[in-house]
Amino acid sequence: MDTHTTKTRTAVLLAAAMITLGAATTAFAATPGSQLITMPTVTVGDIGNPANPAPYDDLPSFGSVSYEYQIGKYEVTNSQYAAFLNAVDSTGANTYNLYISDMSSSIYGGITWNSSSGRYEVKAGFDLKPVVYVSFYDAARFVNWLTTGDTENGLYVFSANGLTITSNPDHATSTGWAIASEDEWYKAAYYDPNKGGAGGYWAYPTQSDSISDSQANFYNGWDEPVLMEVGSFVPSAYGTFDQGGNVLEWNDTLIYEGVERGYGTDRVMRGGAFDGYEDELATSSIGSSGYPDGYYHDFGFRVVLLGQVPEPGTYAALAGLAMLVYAALRRR
Repeated sequence: MDTHTTKTRTAVLLAAAMITLGAATTAFAATPGSQLITMPTVTVGDIGNPANPAPYDDLPSFGSVSYEYQIGKYEVTNSQYAAFLNAVDSTGANTYNLYISDMSSSIYGGITWNSSSGRYEVKAGFDLKPVVYVSFYDAARFVNWLTTGDTENGLYVFSANGLTITSNPDHATSTGWAIASEDEWYKAAYYDPNKGGAGGYWAYPTQSDSISDSQANFYNGWDEPVLMEVGSFVPSAYGTFDQGGNVLEWNDTLIYEGVERGYGTDRVMRGGAFDGYEDELATSSIGSSGYPDGYYHDFGFRVVLLGQVPEPGTYAALAGLAMLVYAALRRR
């Protein structure tokens, strides 16, 4: 049976936007003005499930995972990312380029910097749309902050100059927040432990072997492609939304040699996008890739929670915020 969980962290605002998604928002406010960020997840069990045979001879098989983990029910939204920015960059210094001007100027971006208020703000109507123009490094810093309250140290350790990652998580043994590996992502999207009685893989992350534009957000060839709010379409068997379409999602897997989908330093991207075609959503897709410091109007991400779930506890104060941070796991 799938167990839906929500990780709640006092630090920054998500509140009403996430309530509309059915996420719990109860947490302790350590100081006046401290607010909430919630990360709804679903549990992916069925340990040791078989892999799905590769679509091409030079690819490995995908989807077999030997441990239980939790994966984000939705893509990370503008509300969540803006809350993160306000927590780690309250002055707007933007030391690590976590925010770029395209987030404000582009019709697809959903976040602006308000120099008068000294706050990152979400554009009207973009609260529940996935954040875009984020690099793999941005995503790694986001999950580091969820884990430790520090963008530079967590399951990803950044170099002293902040330009590279010097240590990555071992997904089978690490504890904390990370970006989904390709196998974790693929399993959550396509595997169904009850398909055909014995379990198997659907062709699309909508519990189906065919797809229409009423089931996922992709380019159908005639309508103007637009980003949609997360959770607008059909879920996977485990209960994740939008693993097909909406935005390409970063995976914590390096491109391997001998495969024509990128270079050895690139990271895998999966799921297709709102402006991509339906074949990019399927298990038969080889995925795509991006430079870890690259960003684009259809690049986004979702998180995973690995290892033993921590009990509610007190974390160190976040940089720039004179407040304590608490974490709580709530079963839904």
